[in-house]
Amino acid sequence: MTAEKLPDRFEKDFFKHESQQRSWDDLVVGEVYDTEPFEVTPERIQLYVEGTEDYNPFFTDEEAAKNSQFGGLIAPPTILTPIVFAAVPPDSWVKMPGAINPGQRWEFGVPVRPGDTIYCHIKLRDKYIKRGKKYAMSEMHITNQNDEFVCRWTGGLVLQFQGNEEMKNR
Repeated sequence: MTAEKLPDRFEKDFFKHESQQRSWDDLVVGEVYDTEPFEVTPERIQLYVEGTEDYNPFFTDEEAAKNSQFGGLIAPPTILTPIVFAAVPPDSWVKMPGAINPGQRWEFGVPVRPGDTIYCHIKLRDKYIKRGKKYAMSEMHITNQNDEFVCRWTGGLVLQFQGNEEMKNR
């Protein structure tokens, strides 16, 4: 299998656009962001399966998947994590270098399938300071090309490097 190259707009180097990212102070609670559409290919599913070593036959074995409650191949539900991060614009606060995930909650709808196009609508729900760290809490509403509910992902980020030069230079 040859590695599929993501379009240039799907930047993986979070530090590359650090100077263009808005600071935590500039984030506005209630603000909404849309990501780029992301096509889920069989190759991307296979790469994710190999990378996570989750060899559930419903992800790669067409016959097993066809005879399952899903009626065909599906993607691992957690494939949404790299999809959303790939589809978020490179200068988004979601990709701030050094951010830590303090927890998340997932509610799933229809499964992601090969050939689906994933859309994500992100809303900043809250921001606050706790123990000297800056938190940003968001809710992501994820749908497919048929506008079917795929997932609601709520969680947050601890933006530990925001305004802390000492931590940034570690």
